[in-house]
Amino acid sequence: MSKIYIDQLATELAEKRNISQKQAKQLLKAFVETVQKGIADDGMVKVKGLGTFKLIDIDARESISVNTGERVVIEGHQKLSFVPEPAMKELVNRPFSAFETVMLNDGVEL
Repeated sequence: MSKIYIDQLATELAEKRNISQKQAKQLLKAFVETVQKGIADDGMVKVKGLGTFKLIDIDARESISVNTGERVVIEGHQKLSFVPEPAMKELVNRPFSAFETVMLNDGVEL
C-alpha cells in the first residue's frame, strides 16, 4: 500500500474496531485537525507510539533555474518533518534487518 486516502484508512479502522465508516472517518479527521492545531500553536506534536511532527525552518538559498540557467534565490520557509518513534522505526526496518553493509571500493567491478 504505497498511498492511502482517509476513506481507505477509515474503512480499515472501521473493520478492525467494529465501528461505522462515518465514525472512523470523523475520528481520523479529528486526529488530523488536532495535529494541525498543535503544529500551528506549538510547532510540534508528539504522538506516543507513532512519532513527532514538527516544523523545521529552512534558510534561504541560491539555486539555478533549470529553464534559464540564471541564479535564483529560494526564499526561506518552513517544512513539516516527521520523526518516527523507535518502535515504529524498528517495525518499518525489520524486513531489512538481515541485510549487511557492503563497502564498495573504486575500481571494483561486479
